[in-house]
Amino acid sequence: MTRPLASLFAVGLVILPSLLAQLGFTQEDPARDATEESSTTAEEEILQALFECRDENTFKAASTAARQAGISEQAILEARFLFLVDQEDFKAVGALAPTLRAQRASFRIDDSVIFSVPEEFFAIVEYCYALGALEEGDLTRFRRHITEAFWLSPRQATAFAPHIDRLRRDRAIANLKIDLTEAFRRQDDGQEVTLKTLARESNHLVVHFWSPWSNETEAHLPDFLAMVEELNTHQIPVVSVLIEPGNEALTEARKFRAALPEENLGNWIVDNSDSSLARKLRVLDLPTITVLGIDGSVLFSGHPSERQLWSTLQKVNPDIQRPRVEPSP
Repeated sequence: MTRPLASLFAVGLVILPSLLAQLGFTQEDPARDATEESSTTAEEEILQALFECRDENTFKAASTAARQAGISEQAILEARFLFLVDQEDFKAVGALAPTLRAQRASFRIDDSVIFSVPEEFFAIVEYCYALGALEEGDLTRFRRHITEAFWLSPRQATAFAPHIDRLRRDRAIANLKIDLTEAFRRQDDGQEVTLKTLARESNHLVVHFWSPWSNETEAHLPDFLAMVEELNTHQIPVVSVLIEPGNEALTEARKFRAALPEENLGNWIVDNSDSSLARKLRVLDLPTITVLGIDGSVLFSGHPSERQLWSTLQKVNPDIQRPRVEPSP
């Protein structure tokens, strides 16, 4: 599974060269002896481990090792920030704001691992305050802090923007009801079918919006296949919606599907030109996954990497487990 937000903040994280600079070494130092080289390599590995933690216990152990190795508190705090963003624990990200603000007074760019200029660090302080306000439902404070974050670091805008999109999306679909009796064309034979029919006997339907021209749809294909397999086990139907209704898109979609495994991958339909399902659900990115109740209520709609997708599915059925899909080499 990709990690979009954390990776967007970590654009400056180039472990070997930046780490050497942070530790006070240059890469071209003929006077460095074997002992120094060994020590530096160990510190590089410690710092890299710090930025690659997957759970809280691992992070605590890596932080302790980093402090013992003399890694700066600035770098450890940056790793903590990225860890929480990666975990999508936005409540904890908001709670980190006072700590980051206190660090601002002693911020040194030479101690930073992921930022290129001080304004990038100052921006994440505002970003954390914005998420704290969002968790409290204070949209006025959220807008003020997220605007300041944009102003300080436009380069990180792609990390700030998803929260605004998610806020608008969630507000728009909060009371939305999808008409499951509306007909759509099946990709295979062009016959009309309703979402209610595709839901069969289930009380829920998972909808996958995609396009054969979307690189990210292809990148997320292993995750999608694993998700379908897991949902099939629990009798929750999946329907994939081709968002472009034209003949060219349909031709490319057939080529795309022909390369897929022959297992049960759910139903495949084409969105309508009029009364588009994608537009009703404010689908802005591909792929998008939507979880619908049989009454047409929208339980979740967003990127498949969002942890909220799986927490929603586990409310539908506690036995559902998120598959672990290792990234391709």
